[in-house]
Amino acid sequence: MAMPARQLVRSDSWLDSVGDSFAEWMVEDYSPKTIRNYGIGIKNFFGFLRENGVDDLVHLNRELIEGWQASLRQRIPPLKSSSRSLYATAVRQLIRYAADCDILDLKLERAVRGVRRRRRDDDEGDGERQPISEEDLEVLKAWFGPRRPRMRLIDLRDRALFFFLLDTGLRVNEALQVRRDSFARGRVRQKGGGPWVDFELTPTSSAIVREYLDERVDAEPWLWIRIGNNFNVGGALQDSGVLEVWRRTCQRLGIERFVTHQLRHTSATILLAEDVDHVVVANRLHHKDLRMVKRYAKVRPKLKQRANDVMDQLLQASTRPRLLPKVGRRGYGR
Repeated sequence: MAMPARQLVRSDSWLDSVGDSFAEWMVEDYSPKTIRNYGIGIKNFFGFLRENGVDDLVHLNRELIEGWQASLRQRIPPLKSSSRSLYATAVRQLIRYAADCDILDLKLERAVRGVRRRRRDDDEGDGERQPISEEDLEVLKAWFGPRRPRMRLIDLRDRALFFFLLDTGLRVNEALQVRRDSFARGRVRQKGGGPWVDFELTPTSSAIVREYLDERVDAEPWLWIRIGNNFNVGGALQDSGVLEVWRRTCQRLGIERFVTHQLRHTSATILLAEDVDHVVVANRLHHKDLRMVKRYAKVRPKLKQRANDVMDQLLQASTRPRLLPKVGRRGYGR
């Protein structure tokens, strides 16, 4: 783990000083959204410590951590399990950072209990992850695929973004970490400060992203950038901006709206439909558990029909008249 971003000096706002330094340290490896969300969790945690008379992390112990997590469960209105999970992850990362600064014992990280997140049901109510429908996917590929004359920078960016996400299957917060100088093959950190994972674009997607980069004249290091109404560049693209791309595109094409994560589901579904091994798909999506791949990959109707056809052929064959094999009578009547 990297050393702290700056020297910490104890003061009346010691907790805030630690929080600010922690945020600076995260800048190199975390997306702006993650830093912002972690900041909310850390602010809540520090507020609880102050309410309990603690203004120095040196005094942090297991009882305080357990008390803080209990307070999150008892809030009115209740805090969603996804938010409690995020807060817990943020505090774990803070403890690791503080241990690197020789402020805390790393063993305190174990005191932060994991939060089981409730699974949200999809439109069909079966809890499966939903890819983009085959019909809508064909419309999207027809729209983004060919490079049309007089495409603007924002059009080229949206086109490249679609193929990049569909190709790699990366989560949006992972894709937004990619820098322009390593877009074809690189490493990103998984959500929640997880391990680094590798990605590699196919030649087709790489060429599409290159066409977008060839039109850029800015000095931004990020691969994905915000582009304003007057087409000026305004820094790194955020996940809300990515959602706006899909909203605008779906409205224009007259198809059902989708969210960015559905491209990840769609990527897995396409690969499995082409008989790519589950283990390979899990590796590509950076999942250790094959059950997750099965949740992500929706079985296409034509594959279900194919299974029905195979079974029907087997059953038809069994109903045709045929000679029975001769069976010896050894053992009968004895």
